[in-house]
Amino acid sequence: MAHPDPEPESTPGPDTEPAAAAEADAEAEAKVEESPEEKQQRTIIRFLWSCSWLTVLTGVFLLSGVLQTYKTYSALSWLGAVVAVLCLVALIAAYVACARGKLTLRTRLLGPFDLFQLSTLVMVVAVICGLLIPSSNTAALALLLPWALTYWMYGLDRTKTPTT
Repeated sequence: MAHPDPEPESTPGPDTEPAAAAEADAEAEAKVEESPEEKQQRTIIRFLWSCSWLTVLTGVFLLSGVLQTYKTYSALSWLGAVVAVLCLVALIAAYVACARGKLTLRTRLLGPFDLFQLSTLVMVVAVICGLLIPSSNTAALALLLPWALTYWMYGLDRTKTPTT
């Protein structure tokens, strides 16, 4: 007479987890935890991409306002529209370059002036030229939001020295 095996080998089912899988999960969680510097860098990159997209949206709103009322524009309005669009393209390029790691806000570009300072100048020119466009005051002032985010990020690294 054959005796049945009193303790059949337990096989992991959907409700049970083998010890090896638990150790692998613990190692994966340890790898997922980031240092504060990595978290800060990732947050800055996300904010820079947000600045890029906010500036693109501002440009879309500016162009939609131009396309709706372009028949009533004077020469000064057209000059403002062209300069504002060129400034928007420059700001978008700067934000994308920073988000991709090609530049930083503290990169010196022109003599003693860094990227943030020059982007501030470009933003002021864009807002002033955008205000020359009769229908786009709100879109021109919307450029202040991405600039405010970069101002905040620029102030975070006040102790760092400018890069060349």
